[in-house]
This record gives sequence, C-alpha cells and structure tokens, in this order.
Amino acid sequence: MLSLTIENLSFSVRGRDILKDINVSYMENQMSAILGRNGAGKTTFIKCIAGMQPHGGKVTLRNGKQKLDRTSIAYLPQLEKVTSSLTAFEIVLLGLTKNLTWNVSDEQLEKVSKIIHELKLDDLSDQPVRSLSGGQKQL
Repeated sequence: MLSLTIENLSFSVRGRDILKDINVSYMENQMSAILGRNGAGKTTFIKCIAGMQPHGGKVTLRNGKQKLDRTSIAYLPQLEKVTSSLTAFEIVLLGLTKNLTWNVSDEQLEKVSKIIHELKLDDLSDQPVRSLSGGQKQL
C-alpha cells in the first residue's frame, strides 16, 4: 500500500515561518484535502513534499515496506490561462516525467493512458488543453 508520511515539515522565508512542524500521513485510496486562505502556504506545502522547496523535517514515500525515491513525486501546477497547443495526454505526461528527454518510454506512455482512462478522460486526451473547460483542466 502506498503511503506518504510528513514529519515536522517546516519552511521559512527571511525568518518568517510559512509552515511549521507539520505532521501528517496519507494512505493510498484515502481522500484528503489541503485547505487554507490565499497565501496560507498550501502550494508551498505541496512544493516541499515534491522536493521543489528546501525545507526542514522529513518526507517519506513508501510502497508497502519499500521506501521510494523522492523522484516518484511529481508536481503539476494548477492550469489557469492556457495558450499551449499541448494535448491533455501530453500535459499528463509532463506531470509524470521528472527529467524530460527526447525519448519517452512505452512504459510512460502506458502509464499516462491508464491515468487518462481512470479519470474517464479518454474522449479528451487528444484535445488541446486550451480548448477544455475549467473543470476538465482541473481533472
């Protein structure tokens, strides 16, 4: 079972605590939400988990007893105004690929296809993201 454990996560900017001593565990198939006012640190929290922000504390991702590398976590920012011609499929692929190269593996393509299917977005996968509704973009 996949799990994410966060222990004493902290993040400060110029001596000001943005996140302080956050402790939480997330389990596979568990629904969770991160709530807070604008500027409260929700995105910073996600970026710390993904390893995009230096932080204090410990972030551990496990698949059963096997500890996974942080490169198993990807961050895809919320799409607001999109002018790209990339398809929904290509956008999902970008979210799965930590280190882009010119070669995309069959395994990566299969993983994206599976995610698109699980989200019931098969009909939209070849559509440019800029043509999708706001709700479809969020999916």
